[in-house]
Amino acid sequence: MATLNGIVRFSGQVGDLIFYRRGKKDVVRSKSAIHQLSENSKKSGQDFGEASRNAAYIRKAFAAMVKDYGVGDLASRLTKKINEIFRSIPNEHLGHKKLRFGNLKLLEGFEFNAVTSLTQLLLRPPNIKLQANGLFELQLPKIDVKQLVKMIPRADGFILQIKLFNFDLNGGDYEIIEINDLKFDIDGVEFPGAKLRVETQQAGDRAVLIAVGISYFHDMNRKEDRRYFACQIRNCYHLKDGVEVAFIEPVKEKALKDVEEEHGLSWELG
Repeated sequence: MATLNGIVRFSGQVGDLIFYRRGKKDVVRSKSAIHQLSENSKKSGQDFGEASRNAAYIRKAFAAMVKDYGVGDLASRLTKKINEIFRSIPNEHLGHKKLRFGNLKLLEGFEFNAVTSLTQLLLRPPNIKLQANGLFELQLPKIDVKQLVKMIPRADGFILQIKLFNFDLNGGDYEIIEINDLKFDIDGVEFPGAKLRVETQQAGDRAVLIAVGISYFHDMNRKEDRRYFACQIRNCYHLKDGVEVAFIEPVKEKALKDVEEEHGLSWELG
């Protein structure tokens, strides 16, 4: 911004200069330049919007768990994780990236509670196996309860919660499978073991997310100390008609090194 000290006064716009009066001074400034986004920037923005929509979709599916276990700005952390998946997609899809093209395994281990991880409390998480035709088998071992979960002060027992979210990666149908809470008293010397078989829809290109949560109770009330509850997306599968699809990392082009050519005659040593 500059000031005018001459006798002649201007007002309004002349070319890229704008003249106006501020208080008792005549001033002039340049017109603001209009920033044009590059084509790649526009495409990246479209992909970011798609990633954000997917993150919101997953949060909505696990809404109850988000409410019970979410600590530490879960929404932004999940969006960041989905964007990480989108960055695993080759640039040939720039501007048209979809979740199905990315490495969905990057979602495994996502913690709802940023303060406490699942494995800090659940020492032996359930063994989850994908069987034929989209059938999942969940199993907890027969084990001393002190080896299964962490012992915490003033707790009568623990509650294990599991939920499955199975959705069409092309934007079609979905299913949310609720599993009844597994509640067990810590006073028990040995956990008897538990198993469960879960049937899921199989047809098409699908993603299956399995979230596992644990909390403790005392006098029938859930302990609300964030150190004593945790939830994690334990498993994430990309399935095609019930068969798991492995993500193939895109081949990265290797930088070519300049090779200096030798000219003339070379010595023969020795």
